[in-house]
Amino acid sequence: MKKFILLTALSLTISGGSAFAYDYSRHDNYRVAYVDPRRSSLERHVDHLNRMLTHVRWQVRHYRADWRVRRDVQAISREIDRVNYRYRHGNYNGGNLRREVDRLHDRLHAIEQRLHVRSRDFYRWN
Repeated sequence: MKKFILLTALSLTISGGSAFAYDYSRHDNYRVAYVDPRRSSLERHVDHLNRMLTHVRWQVRHYRADWRVRRDVQAISREIDRVNYRYRHGNYNGGNLRREVDRLHDRLHAIEQRLHVRSRDFYRWN
């Protein structure tokens, strides 16, 4: 019985290690865990955009942004909500939505630059 429990625990440990996947960027060693190769490129970019918005909101709080920056982040957030809605409901053209994601990414990056965010606090878009 002890051997069975030990064997089960060992097999779960070994099989659990292979569940991790990493996506390595060509430019640096930054990695993102739990990459699902079945996800589309557009889905990954929409997810990145959502994470970047969360990160920029943190930067707005951390760097004590003024009301103009906060207003701009709210406007960008509303546009990202519309992108998420269109993506979830399949109401989009892939190329147009990808351009919209890239445009919103650029606007969020501009917010980071306006805040004079330290280089280590920039959101890494990989």
